[in-house]
Amino acid sequence: MTVPLTRRSLLTLLSGAGLLAACSGPKRRLGVQNGTLPRAWLQRLPAGWGFESIPLGNALPKPGQGLGPLALTDGWATSQPASHWLPWPASAATELLMPEAQALLPWGLPVAMGPWLLVLRDRPDLWQSLADKAGWQLLLHPSLRGQLLLPASQRVVLDIAKRIGNQAEIMEQLKQQALGFNDVDALTLLLNGEAQAAVLPSRAVVPLLRSDSRLRAFLPIQGAPLWWNLLVRPASAAAIPPLEWLLAPSKSPLLDQLLRAGFTPPLKLPLLAAALSRQPQAQLLRPSAELLERCTTII
Repeated sequence: MTVPLTRRSLLTLLSGAGLLAACSGPKRRLGVQNGTLPRAWLQRLPAGWGFESIPLGNALPKPGQGLGPLALTDGWATSQPASHWLPWPASAATELLMPEAQALLPWGLPVAMGPWLLVLRDRPDLWQSLADKAGWQLLLHPSLRGQLLLPASQRVVLDIAKRIGNQAEIMEQLKQQALGFNDVDALTLLLNGEAQAAVLPSRAVVPLLRSDSRLRAFLPIQGAPLWWNLLVRPASAAAIPPLEWLLAPSKSPLLDQLLRAGFTPPLKLPLLAAALSRQPQAQLLRPSAELLERCTTII
C-alpha cells in the first residue's frame, strides 16, 4: 500500500534530510595560520573535522568563534604565557617528539620545525668564496648594504646578531645594511631582484631551491634560531584531532610530501632518517646533530 506524500510529510522529510546534512558536515574546525600546516596533511583530517584560515593582524582570534585547536607559529603561540592554553595531553604524538621540541610542550604540540637560513640571489661571488666560512658575518658584507631583508621578529634578529659578535653593535650595523624588516614580502622581493640577500625560514625557501638556480641557501656554521609551528588549545577547544591524524606525518608517503614542501615534523631522527635521505636539501630541513646543538629555540 502506497502512503500519499502530503505537504506535512514532505516538510518533515526535508527537515530530516537537512538535519542529516548538518550532522555530516564538519563539527570541529582547526584554525590555521597561513603556512603552518601543509594542505597534504589537512586533507587527511577525519570525518567530523574541517579547517579554516585565520588571518592574524595584531591579535589572536578571540575564544568562542567556533574554532578548535589553532595552528600557529611559535612567535604567536608563545606571545601568551603557557597558562593561556589548555595543556596538550600526553600520547604517542608527544612521545615521538625530538628532545628540542619538549621545551614547547607547555604551550602546545610542536608539529613542524626548521632553521632560519641565509639566502642569496644571483651572488655566486659570495656563495662560492665566502658563505660557508663567513656564516652570519656575511650579512655585513659591504656589497649587501641596502640589499638585505631581515625578519620582522626582533627576537630572531637579536639572536643572529649575538652569533656574529657584540649584540648591540651588530644590531646597529644590521639596521644600516637592511632594505627592510619583513617576513611577508621578503621572498617576493628577493625573487623579483629587489634584494640580493634575506634571512628566511627553511619552510619558505627549501621548496624553491630545486627550481630556481638563482637562489642559494645556507645554514651558517654558528647555528641559527629555529622556527616552530604548534597546535595550541584555546580555553574553548577541549577536543583535539584523533591520534591517527596527529601521527600521520611520521610515515611515508605523507612524510616525503611534507619534507618536499619544506615542512619537517619535529620527530626523533630515526623516524625521519630514511625520508630525509631522499631529500637533496636534507641538511636545511633537519640540521645535523652537530649543527643542531648550536641552534636555539626562542621562547
